[in-house]
Amino acid sequence: MKELINILDQKFYYSTVDQVIEQFTRLERCAIIIDESHLDEFLAKGGDSIGKCVDQVIIISKNVNAALSKLKNVSVLLIAAGSLEEGVRLAILGTALSKEVICIPKEDEKTVGGIIEVLVT
Repeated sequence: MKELINILDQKFYYSTVDQVIEQFTRLERCAIIIDESHLDEFLAKGGDSIGKCVDQVIIISKNVNAALSKLKNVSVLLIAAGSLEEGVRLAILGTALSKEVICIPKEDEKTVGGIIEVLVT
């Protein structure tokens, strides 16, 4: 996981699924912004952490119903976003809920950092 930016005491990270799974023991009250292409892998490797250290999941998806149906039995705030930009905006609005936001997008780290910087300036 790589820290990208700190916005009003909310830290944004770029990560792969494997990197975030390794960090779950130190995370608390975090949000995950995840592209639907990584959702199955995330659920298989770390789905049991949802509701423990992950209390908000923002799914970037073109087919929201299919993505959300995979999480129908979890007790966390589930939000659908049409793009990474929208997901980041939603995460920023949820500052009171999550102090750490982990991005697992389809975009590369440089692109994600640029998107976040544009949104906060």
